[in-house]
Amino acid sequence: MGHHLSLFRFFPLVAARDNEPEDRAMSERADTPPDRDLPGTILETPRLVLRRPVRADAQRMADLANDVGVAENLSNLPHPYGLDDALAFIDNTEAGPARWTLGLYLKDEGSRFIGTASLMPRDGERFVLGYWVGRPYWGRGLATEAAQALSDFAFGALEADAVAATSRVTNGASRRVLEKCGFQYAGQGMGPSLFYRGMVPIDRFRLERSIWTSLKNWVKTGVGA
Repeated sequence: MGHHLSLFRFFPLVAARDNEPEDRAMSERADTPPDRDLPGTILETPRLVLRRPVRADAQRMADLANDVGVAENLSNLPHPYGLDDALAFIDNTEAGPARWTLGLYLKDEGSRFIGTASLMPRDGERFVLGYWVGRPYWGRGLATEAAQALSDFAFGALEADAVAATSRVTNGASRRVLEKCGFQYAGQGMGPSLFYRGMVPIDRFRLERSIWTSLKNWVKTGVGA
């Protein structure tokens, strides 16, 4: 782990609002009504607001998601991607103690929609992290900031034991995002791709609670800052 220390740049979670989710998480489990938690939850980072997407975001979502560079790296994003697709996604956003899909909104542009981030159960994992950011916002560390915020939320408010993630083997940018957040490589496999109408090679990653806790403690004590 030590030789990766310079990669870890943790962004403080400025806010996690929903009537103290940390206090509520212990009493809320899989039998909680699925739409009880998500609508009022807002996470904030230095540059982003993460909240549930709304129908007013649909055209902006469609414009950014209708991009081969986005679709080819996600497992279930159709291409081409139009307004109806965005509306269907927003209307069917899954919510609940183990299912969180949040829009990413850039503060510097008046909280304008730029992508999404999610935590979902998949492949035997309780929490699998996913994210995408529109092409105009690539290379600015925004995906890393969103991934870090949602990972912190999973371990802090949702009491996750681990968070998993995958990326296409050709997606070096996504791999760097996960490494910066402390995820460890966990092997290769095959994953679904709606864009390619089949299975594609993927890298698997995993962040254990013990590693996350150590990294957060290092930041608090100034190590690796």
